[in-house]
Order: sequence, then C-alpha cells, then structure tokens
Amino acid sequence: MRSGASNGGLLVTEATQVSPRGQGYPATPGIHSPEQIAGWKRITQAAHDKGSLIFLQLWHVGRISHPSHQPDGGLPVAPSPVRPKGNAITATWQQLLFETPRELALSEIPSIVDEYRVGARNALAAGFDGVELHAANGYLIDQFLRDGVNKRTDRYGGSSENRSRFLLEVLDAVSEVFRADRVGIRLSPFGTYNDMSDSNPSALFAHVLRELAASKLLMSH
Repeated sequence: MRSGASNGGLLVTEATQVSPRGQGYPATPGIHSPEQIAGWKRITQAAHDKGSLIFLQLWHVGRISHPSHQPDGGLPVAPSPVRPKGNAITATWQQLLFETPRELALSEIPSIVDEYRVGARNALAAGFDGVELHAANGYLIDQFLRDGVNKRTDRYGGSSENRSRFLLEVLDAVSEVFRADRVGIRLSPFGTYNDMSDSNPSALFAHVLRELAASKLLMSH
C-alpha cells in the first residue's frame, strides 16, 4: 500500500542487501554503510510525514551474484557449490554465465547471520518501523531451505529441520533488534525462480510455518 496525504499505510522497500557480499545486481540499495543509513533516513521521514509505517526488506543474494559484485573479487557464497543456470548480471551490466559459488564453511555461517543482525540495527538507526526478511525467490535464505541447492551434510543440511536452521537463526538475530510483531518474512514455497527446487516442498514449508507461527511474526508471504 502506498502512503497518501490523508491516510497512512504500510510500505515495504525493495530488497536491500545487508552487506557488500550480499549484492548480486548493479545499482541495488544497501543498509551497511553510514551513507546508506543517512539516505534511508530521508525516505523513512517522508513516509512518516504521510502517516505511514515503513519496513526494510533485508536481502542477501548468496549464489545469485558475480565476482564483480564481491568486495574481494572472489566467488559468491552459498550453502553448497551448486552453479545456477542462466546468466549473472555483472557490475557493468554485462550478462555472463553464473560461476559455481563457494560453499560456506560451518564456521562462517554465524558471521552471515550477524550481517542480518547488523542490517536490522542499521534499519532501526535509519528510522524504519520494522524489517522483512527476504527468504524467497532463490536468494540466500531460500538456498539454505531447498534441497535442490542445499547439499550440506552438517547441521544446516539434510532434514527439513536442519535446512530451516539458518532462517530461524536469522529470524532470532533480527528479533533482537525489532520485536516479533515488527518482523515479516517473504517466502516462495513452490517458486522456481533462480533455478530453485525441492524434493518435498509441502513437508519443508509445513515445518517452516509451524516454527514461524510460534514466533508471532507480523506477517508472512
């Protein structure tokens, strides 16, 4: 819903990367620098002036990136080294075949969770009323959820419970900043965008929704 002069509404921003390595497309917004926080303050103030609430959608693309977007020019990260089909869009707007991503080591995953936590803190500093986790459309959280991409054999792979672990840890992290009724989540249980699949999406997302119901989130998609 858009805000207007006479009535408020709820606005949710476009996907906004929580860290430089979470970027996958040119010219997309972030929430990981002082300059970005300052820029977003102008947006949140404008929404509040119209009587609206505004949430920031927190995003990390995972494997749907290209080395030209990565701070060190390295490979994008993912739960497993499964190469997406199709083309990446580089920092100079070229279309090139995706490269095989680098599998996140078990020891690295807490730092990725912390990027979401810091993104939520920055969103609060920028004046946002809440956040929405982008856990859909084949981006990082969705990559952990789906066994078509997640081939891990550790505590983040295999069963629905294990593959849901990363999502729930991120949810706990952002809920340290915004209370549960100011946190939303975007899901795409049967989506195939970005070359996604799962062997039993009904069972997986039934488990996810049971876990989310206990968290009393504001909204889910």
